[in-house]
Amino acid sequence: MGIDIGSSAFSDAGIPMAFVTPCQEPGGLGTILLANGAMAWFSGRSIDSLPGLPFADLLHPDDIAVSDDLIGRLRSGAMDSCSFEKRFEHADGHHTWGLVTVSESQDLSGSLKGALIVQVQDISQRKHFVGQLEYFVDHDPLTCLYNRRRFVIDVDRQLAYDRRHGGTGAVLMLDLDNFKQINDQYGHAAGDAMLIAVAEALSGASRETDLVARMGGDEFAILLPQAGLGEAERHARKLLNAIGAVEVGGGGRGIKVAASCGVADFSSGDNQCADDVLINADLALYQAKESGRGRVRVFHIDSGLHEKVHARLLWSERLREALNHDGFVLHAKPVIDLKTDAVVYFELLIRLRSPDGSLIHPSVFLYTAERFGMAIAIDEWVTGRAISLLDLMPADQSTALAVNISAASLQGDQFITFLQTRLASTSFPRELLIFELAESVAMANLERARHFARSLKELGCRLALDNFGAAFGSFYHLKHLPVDLLKIDGEYVRSLGSENDPTDRLIIEAVVKLARGLNTMVIAEFVGDQETRQELLAMGVHLGQGSLLGSTQDVSEIEALRPALQAAGQSSKHSREATSNKALISPPQPIELTEANDPIEAIVTINTRRTAASPEPRHAAIKAAAGVRADSPPAPQARCARP
Repeated sequence: MGIDIGSSAFSDAGIPMAFVTPCQEPGGLGTILLANGAMAWFSGRSIDSLPGLPFADLLHPDDIAVSDDLIGRLRSGAMDSCSFEKRFEHADGHHTWGLVTVSESQDLSGSLKGALIVQVQDISQRKHFVGQLEYFVDHDPLTCLYNRRRFVIDVDRQLAYDRRHGGTGAVLMLDLDNFKQINDQYGHAAGDAMLIAVAEALSGASRETDLVARMGGDEFAILLPQAGLGEAERHARKLLNAIGAVEVGGGGRGIKVAASCGVADFSSGDNQCADDVLINADLALYQAKESGRGRVRVFHIDSGLHEKVHARLLWSERLREALNHDGFVLHAKPVIDLKTDAVVYFELLIRLRSPDGSLIHPSVFLYTAERFGMAIAIDEWVTGRAISLLDLMPADQSTALAVNISAASLQGDQFITFLQTRLASTSFPRELLIFELAESVAMANLERARHFARSLKELGCRLALDNFGAAFGSFYHLKHLPVDLLKIDGEYVRSLGSENDPTDRLIIEAVVKLARGLNTMVIAEFVGDQETRQELLAMGVHLGQGSLLGSTQDVSEIEALRPALQAAGQSSKHSREATSNKALISPPQPIELTEANDPIEAIVTINTRRTAASPEPRHAAIKAAAGVRADSPPAPQARCARP
């Protein structure tokens, strides 16, 4: 390598360069003989002060010996040049990363004869970015806590340490209760502020030896080394109190949040890995959520949680399979004009087909669908089929259809966007599509329900408020929620004919009067006998639904919907499904519906034998709870009237 030291190619070069004597000291680079202006600027020193200065004086002390072997190989002739990274100490004290390239030249003479040529490339910015990437591999960018990856690594390290040296510890899993409502109501900025504040509260309330991590979303975890189960449970309650004291601003008001916590311990003799401990803590957290939120629950090996969660996972797989392979069946229940018996509209209801051909009521699987994030997909499935039916109905035989909406579809804009997309390519009158929303769901999500109602109105669809009157404050909240139909809660209707409770009568009359003022139609549920029917007509209720007026039927059996089904080719498909349905979903064993109080146990009870000749009494109980009687007469098919 030949360099003319008197030329501007060296003195004015933009890259720091210097001629340095080789030495036997650590690092292999001795005294600086000559340096250019770029080297002076890079090191923060004057160009005149560099000659005679040991090159090691420019380096971070820990990096001086780096590259000893490379310099040795270079001087032995094994390589023409070598490169390595070192930290340089700037004259003002800060550190700068440089990529150092060293080479020999046979063309040097005089005082430079035998010197090594050193060039330095500033790589500080690259190192900064690499450092950031390495940091975010292990840290959550929002809260700066360790992330799940690093937490699992450290739990495994602690378990290995305890196996070798003995000891105990625990893992806490915390999840914020109803955190999604903060994002939906106050915006993601408020949600992020809450997560940061919670992270600070958890760190502030933990010991220096504890490890706090954000596992994702609104879930946090804490590793407690050398802690017994009792101490871990007490610490968990302390953390919940710390979270309860957190308050952030949003929408001009203070926002608070609560949390639930699951605790799982470990010891030197249980031979667990990090995944085992985290799963146990997560199961305990799941139990805390199920028992009312804001609770602490401790995992016990004999609690049966593993079996319960396994059962729920089986159900989640069945639901996914049904969504992907059309394993649901659509039923409908008529809403009738109490004067004329004309069908005003049909309420669509979903059923899950089991491997043995029997149909499973939604009360059994909707809880799992909501828990595993499939409620919106089910709402979209029913809505999509309702739109298809309405679009294929002959214009002179059109019948309105109603779809029940879950609380999940109120959150965000996913469902409304889906609805807009599906309606864009159809031509049927939009008022034929009705969405039914339970009053309890609307009250729990009032702002989102109002947004949903406005969106439906813009699209031309209608909204029915179901179970109206069941919640305290129903009349007050109605002024904030524009609806087209009110379905009176069945508890006020079912005893009209027999008990003739004056309180029920007063409430129904008040609803009718209110509905007239709001230009809203009223529907009575659970109409079970002629006496109730006449009482309702006398009070001004003209629409009804119940066992007297028509039972729930498969849509393929309903005369008014048959033309649309035939147009869509659904009749033949239903026939094939009725004779061959085992390919739809194949869980390990048939299921039996239960009436257990535990929502997990109510999902599935394994039953090894079941015959169609002797259906379980529980089936009838569930049907009765849904307002369906096994001996109900078929739905009237005389004529249809548009509401």
